[in-house]
Amino acid sequence: MAYTFHIKNKKLMKHGVEVFDKQYFGHFFKKYSFQEVMYYYRFFQGWIRFLEQFLPIKKGEGKKVLEIGCGIGAFARILYERGFDIEATDISAYILKKAKKNQPNINFKILDIEKNILSENEFDYIFALEVMEHLKNPIRALKNSKKMLKRGGTLVFSTPYPTKETLADPFHINLNLPEFWLSEGNKIGFKNVEVKYASFVPFLYRFHSLFSIALPLRVDSHFINSTCFYFFRK
Repeated sequence: MAYTFHIKNKKLMKHGVEVFDKQYFGHFFKKYSFQEVMYYYRFFQGWIRFLEQFLPIKKGEGKKVLEIGCGIGAFARILYERGFDIEATDISAYILKKAKKNQPNINFKILDIEKNILSENEFDYIFALEVMEHLKNPIRALKNSKKMLKRGGTLVFSTPYPTKETLADPFHINLNLPEFWLSEGNKIGFKNVEVKYASFVPFLYRFHSLFSIALPLRVDSHFINSTCFYFFRK
């Protein structure tokens, strides 16, 4: 059975080209300010609390972490505050320049995960949140991530569940069912591959950070606004 969705006339991602990046990130940020970083910081507080149910990530001392597709650096800030040795990467020099200006203490680097790795057997955790569905060759990204993990390390990535709405996004060029990702993870040689589903109401985060305590909600199966979180151990 084929689990991959190929949508005709999709835009191929062109991150790394400044003109494209200005247009793309302009949908998310007005001034690239620290206040905007903190808006997404509150949003990701809920996500990391969800991940804490499955990973020992409340304290990061002695642990090295890589984030793929860090964008403005909101999730990286959470990891940094928890004591992780964090390397936050993105393919876009444009967004990394903005990220470094707001958070000079975090180590930001350019990385094209479909083509390159930083170093082998280095990281305890690799996070790629809402990244894989944007890649032309996500399988290569999975393989490169595995190379960079320490033995026993874990890759954590998320994608939207394929629905009419998420498939309509022109930037989702590789949006796949969970069965596809789990199958590919096994083929590549990851251990204990699994998926967990969560649902949340994103607009609530803009009102108060307390919403991050209760959201997202863990659900036992997907439904219309589910996010799929994958855990692949090396």
